[in-house]
This record gives sequence, structure tokens and C-alpha cells, in this order.
Amino acid sequence: MFLRLKRIVPLLLVLSLLFTGCGKTDSPEPDASPKEQNGSDSGISEKTDPGTSGDVSDPGTTVTDPASSAGPVSDTKTLIGLADACKTEGDRFTNLLMDETAAYFYGMSGTVLSSLRLAAERILWLKGEGENFASLAEGSRYTDWDTIAEICYASPYPYYFEGLLYDVQGEMEKASELYSYSAIMTNFPEEGLDFYFLKDMTIDDLYKLRDELRQKEEDLYSQYTPVMYGLERSVYNGISEYLFADAMEKLEQEKYRDAFIAARYAVRQNPKSEEYWIVAVIAALSADEPYLAIAFLDEGFKYFPESEKLTVLLNSIKDIDAEIAKEVNEE
Repeated sequence: MFLRLKRIVPLLLVLSLLFTGCGKTDSPEPDASPKEQNGSDSGISEKTDPGTSGDVSDPGTTVTDPASSAGPVSDTKTLIGLADACKTEGDRFTNLLMDETAAYFYGMSGTVLSSLRLAAERILWLKGEGENFASLAEGSRYTDWDTIAEICYASPYPYYFEGLLYDVQGEMEKASELYSYSAIMTNFPEEGLDFYFLKDMTIDDLYKLRDELRQKEEDLYSQYTPVMYGLERSVYNGISEYLFADAMEKLEQEKYRDAFIAARYAVRQNPKSEEYWIVAVIAALSADEPYLAIAFLDEGFKYFPESEKLTVLLNSIKDIDAEIAKEVNEE
């Protein structure tokens, strides 16, 4: 069935939809150059806000990503508060049946909590706690930076806290590289991060912090389970424009699964782009993910209810479905 969909809904349809009166995204070009570690030049990420009452008709209304901060983030209470705010946004979008947007906010919350918790565990280990790190981290959900980064590729926190661990060990070359990766990401707090004090916390306080974070992770991950595709960790996976271009290239190469993964991350990071939703739907269909294709289409309409292009795509899918149903009845 879906092999036929791949033939009937080819890249040509995507291109015709994208480049009929459009073809450029709403997003500004990403800043590819690293900023200073304090992040003072970093922008604040904005996501489309469907409104507190469920009104999603105005894609121009925006809400600041709670993971970005107008001031410096230099204490655990403030950072945990940002994670809580992201989870609240995730809950709000879940209630609006906008799962991809919710996944972005849940993922950002998760990377904040898991990164800080893993940093605390690593510092405990450096202080001599545990027979080995595996025994010390037993009971924690995610215990490596690559996995935490995949929870939300747009998050700067796995890069920052991994860099911090190198920093406290005096490996400044590695630390500086990771710090620079975190600082170029859109969601890096506007006034920067400063958690070097973690190395001076007492062992008891580090354990208390670890346990608090574990409980918050359990609360979050009990209602949201990140989908892991095993993409190689890269700062480029935190840039929606790159992901969109990659999805288009993979579609052209008929690498449908890879196209779907890239397109899904792209719409999570920038749901304000009509073109991204179009490609996400096509990629999902091509990758034999029909239910997700319909879900993408539905969420895209919530951002762009008057979209002629999404309507064309919807009608094309209905026509294909009708043809398949007719063939099945005739057999």
C-alpha cells in the first residue's frame, strides 16, 4: 500500500507545494559562528503560541521559550524553574493535541534536568563516590551526554554541562569547544550559564540535588517518553533550516526514513514554517508512518488553518485513500 503512496506522492508534489508563491522559511538565518561563553549575544528562541484558550489561528503570535532566560542562570533553583516552565508549556500543547510542539518543550525540560543531574553525578564520582560510575549512576535514566542531547537536539544544556565537567578537570581545550557549541544555540540563556560552583558543593548537597532531579525526571518521563532515532550528535541537528534541507535531500535520494526523522525534528524546532509541515507529512507517508503523517497534517492546520498547500496535500491523501479502498473492494 505505502509503496504505492511513495510512487503517487513523489518529491515533485513537495516541490510544487513549496515553490508555488513561497519556498523560503520564516526563520532568520542561523548564526554559525560561536559566541563568547557568557552567551550575551545569543537570541531568545520563540515558538508559535496557539493561545491560552486553544485559539491557534494566529501563527504570528509568539511565546518566549522558557528555557531561555532574560538574566544569568547561575543557581540550581533558577535552572530547575526553567525546566518546570518548559514542562508546563509541554502540558499546555498536549492539551491542545499538538504533540510535536509539546515534545519540543518536554524535551527541553528533560535535557535541563538530565544534564544537571548527570553533572552532579559525575562530580560525585570525581570526589571519590561510588565503586565506579555505573554503580553511582544506578537508578538514573540517562547517563551519557549523547543520549541526553537526542532528547532535544536544540538544547544547549548537554553541551554546556559536558564542557563544565572537562572544565573542572582542567581540560580546557575540550571544555572550550563544548562551551562554544552550547553558546551558538538559539536557546542558550541570554545572559549565560555559570555552574562552576557545582565542584565546590558538599557531597551531601550533591546527593540531595541528584535525588531532587531524579524525582523530577521521573515525573516528566512518566508522561513523556522521548523517541530515540540514534542520530549522530551534532550541533547542526539543533538548526531547523539544516534539518529541513537535509529532509529534502533525503527525499530526493529516496532515503525516506532519514527524511522523516530530519523533518520531524525540523517541525518541532520551528513550527512557524508552513513548508516544514508539508515536508514532514510527505516524509512520514514515504517512511510508512501514516498515522504520524495525519497527526502532522492536523497540527500543521492548527498553525495554518487557511493553508491552501496543506489543503492540497490533504485532498491528495484523501484521493489516494479512496483509490486504495476501491481497489481493495474490487479484489
